[in-house]
Amino acid sequence: MLQIKNLSYNIDSNHRILYRINASFKPGEIYGIAGKSGAGKSSFLNILAGYLDHSEGQVLLHDRLLPQSTQRLIPGHPGISLVSQDYSLDLFHTCEENIREVILNWEPRLREKRVKHLIKVFRLTHVNTTKARFLSGGEQQRLAIARAIAPKPSILLLDEPFSHLDQVLKLRLITLLLHLQETEQICLVLVSHDAQDMLTICTKMAFLRQGKLTTFFNPSERYHNLNNLTEARWFGEVNSIKWKGTMVRFRPNDFYEDPDGIPIRREKCLFNGIVFIHYFYTESREEVILHSINKLPITLKILPNGVK
Repeated sequence: MLQIKNLSYNIDSNHRILYRINASFKPGEIYGIAGKSGAGKSSFLNILAGYLDHSEGQVLLHDRLLPQSTQRLIPGHPGISLVSQDYSLDLFHTCEENIREVILNWEPRLREKRVKHLIKVFRLTHVNTTKARFLSGGEQQRLAIARAIAPKPSILLLDEPFSHLDQVLKLRLITLLLHLQETEQICLVLVSHDAQDMLTICTKMAFLRQGKLTTFFNPSERYHNLNNLTEARWFGEVNSIKWKGTMVRFRPNDFYEDPDGIPIRREKCLFNGIVFIHYFYTESREEVILHSINKLPITLKILPNGVK
């Protein structure tokens, strides 16, 4: 288990990035931390991985206090691996060489078995002897993750793993990470500026705001809690309109047609390959976004689920 106690990080006396963070990361869980660009997410991961000194607090792995990066001859912590946004690959080495070089201290037979296993699991067989500089972005990312888990760490940290990936590649990566978490028995910690990307995979999530980390919560439960509109919109669109003098909120797919419902008129409709995205407006020009498998009529009367 990875524990963080009263962790703070300041660039100087006038620039506080992280403030008194407390958290625990347990085996068998996939944690997501969402925050805006510049919130300190990358700094947080680099501190946990042992590449950046924190100003105050403690980082413990399996109840053992970890030293600061400047207290080690080689920065980093055995047992914790980080995949950064730039992947940190040796661009002039092949896929096999990139994985092999991080476990050179292994017994040769076990080392080669591990290299071949990861090449197969991460679907890199067709480029196993290709230099990393010639790989596609998706292949480089898979190689970076394979390289990171080669030494069998107990904690894998991923910095913005879904950035610059299309929807198909995101789903493939999510499937791969779920398989990895199950087969390697590893704890995953992801950070991203897009909470919706992490909703599919994370068992627990938290927000990093103004240097402070919220308590971790169940993301599927929080998705349906629309009391905090700002937070709810981190997970996708939320409609907020007045109905009979009361403000009602609902997700774009959380509605039903009702002859006595709210009259709306469609002005635009887009298809994203999965659902139709409709842009409706109420009589008072409040925008209503609806998702549906089939294209909806131009005029409609609806109510949010649970509202009568």
